[in-house]
Amino acid sequence: MTAKWVWRAARALLFCGWTAASLAGSTNDEKAEALALFEAGRYPEAIERLDVVLARHPDDLQALDTRGGSYLMLNRPSKALPDFDRIIARDVAPTTGWTNRGIALMMLGRLDEAEAAFAQSIRLWEDPREKVHALLAGALDPGVLQRGNPGKETEEERKAHATAHAGLGQVRHRLNRNDEAIVAYNRAVAIHANDPNIYIGRGDVLRALGDLPRAMIDLDEAVRLGPNYPRAYASRGRLLEDLKRDADAERDYSQAIALDPNHAFAHRLRGAIRSRTGRNEEALEDFEVVDRLRPNDSENHKDRGGVLVRMNRNEEALAELDKALAIDPKNAKAYQNRGAAYNNLRRFEEAVADLDRAVDLDPDNPGARTNRGLALFMLGEYEEAMESLGEAVRLAPSNAIVHFNRGNVLAKLGFREQALADYRAVEDFDPRLLASFGGVSGVLAEMTRDRMAMLEPSPRRKPESKADALIGQGRSLQEAGDWAGAVEAFDQAAAADPRRADVYVARGWSRLCADVDGAETDARAFFNLAGWRDPAAPYMAILGVLAERRAGRDPAAYAFLEEALAKLPRSTVWPRPVLVHLNGDLADAALIAAAGNDVQRAEAHAIAALSCLRNRKTAEAREHLVWVRDHASDRSVAADLARATLARLDGADRIARKP
Repeated sequence: MTAKWVWRAARALLFCGWTAASLAGSTNDEKAEALALFEAGRYPEAIERLDVVLARHPDDLQALDTRGGSYLMLNRPSKALPDFDRIIARDVAPTTGWTNRGIALMMLGRLDEAEAAFAQSIRLWEDPREKVHALLAGALDPGVLQRGNPGKETEEERKAHATAHAGLGQVRHRLNRNDEAIVAYNRAVAIHANDPNIYIGRGDVLRALGDLPRAMIDLDEAVRLGPNYPRAYASRGRLLEDLKRDADAERDYSQAIALDPNHAFAHRLRGAIRSRTGRNEEALEDFEVVDRLRPNDSENHKDRGGVLVRMNRNEEALAELDKALAIDPKNAKAYQNRGAAYNNLRRFEEAVADLDRAVDLDPDNPGARTNRGLALFMLGEYEEAMESLGEAVRLAPSNAIVHFNRGNVLAKLGFREQALADYRAVEDFDPRLLASFGGVSGVLAEMTRDRMAMLEPSPRRKPESKADALIGQGRSLQEAGDWAGAVEAFDQAAAADPRRADVYVARGWSRLCADVDGAETDARAFFNLAGWRDPAAPYMAILGVLAERRAGRDPAAYAFLEEALAKLPRSTVWPRPVLVHLNGDLADAALIAAAGNDVQRAEAHAIAALSCLRNRKTAEAREHLVWVRDHASDRSVAADLARATLARLDGADRIARKP
């Protein structure tokens, strides 16, 4: 229930109970037009007309109330407050004036004053002495004394009377005095049991108290009484999320949006569900609607930035999160999301600074501590990294993600048994998280080596030898897209230490990206040194196949495939589908469908693109490559292949266009 609704409910009595003095014809026309504009939602124009009316008739209470309400609908409570104060000064029993004053104060965050205003409205409704005083002064019709007795109040009076209690309940809820809020809402229901907004408000309080079954009863009743109330569906959707019924929650948010396409609250909540379930593009659509409706909403910029981080659109994410923090410098989750973006961009010092700020603002947030631990790990601050990751696990012992991240770092540092304990915890809490790696043993094998598919060096290795220094140089050249330079650096590294298998991995993929010969010999050199059971072996088999095909040696490519499919462990879940696809036994769409996460999808799209080029389907290949460019990690072979191949296609197009 919103503060604006409380004002709308209180307004009904004002129009029934107050009769304006006779006005001149032109002024009456201005007022009628203003009321029509207000009902049409054209609040700035209504205010212009009401300014004219009130300049001539400053005591027109209906005009004051409508102008104050227009300001509330425009989120300008400071402008509304003087109009409600003028009503209080001019009306002998200003129940609605005090209620409306409470609403404006609540919107301004002046909650103690708002509580006093609602309490005064209730006293006017329920304390006969207040009305007797006005009656003796000759300023009140004797019929008004029936107010305060719910049995004799009219329908409009009961609704306005209940609204004062509902407003009191809402302000107490905002003050975290939820037990007192329930008392106020119970009184509101006793006075007027047919108002869906009261059930929405009480349902929200019960949800905050953790009484989800009773909250659901109230919110179901709100939907029954108000089937066209978007707020009822939005509030029930939030409760359904608490009950882990995401599909039902999304249905309620969509119904709220169908009733009111500009319902920012429902768009934001639906966007959050879509983001959490991996439908990032759909989530962005919702957040963009909220941005249009509420451009200064820090939370929405934070949420949109978080989705962009997950989509690996990190520069865009930084711009969005900068906006969130400019609006609210104390938004802890915005610092957390920006820290994650900096992590993705390998700007680890900046990541740690942001994540330190996030932890300072919200010490109990495990996500910020997890991201902080990963950034510190990449900076070589292993002890502090483990401390941060351990604190994340302490704060969220049943969270699979925090165990997974700590397990990965433990595995990288060589603590296999401790890593296994974390991975087994992941298996207990969310076994799907390990599925794409082939379970506990698969993820342990993946993390206890340099991630060949991701080209990420172990932070523990120091450039102590000439080969180390040359490998570091080559990787820097890879990042810059200088494939020829990278190949040259890796040539020197191989000469310095010909027994380093990782040199042949790096040089082989660089040669493929540079579109030069020799990648197949690097693949063979790797297998001679590391064998077929090395976790990088499937990727090096793929490299060998692609290199042989590039050179036009299809029989050699199929021989590589036959050997790979025979020698690779049957437990290899991914990238075995890539090898099957290269063998001609899996279509492009089926390959992409077989991918279990975004890393694998990027690899699948990259391979599908090369297959399209092999079949002279350049337009389709471009679609796959653009997807990889927009979604893959910047440190992946898939991203490298996509960038290099797109650059060659663009160059070919430029040459073709020359006269």
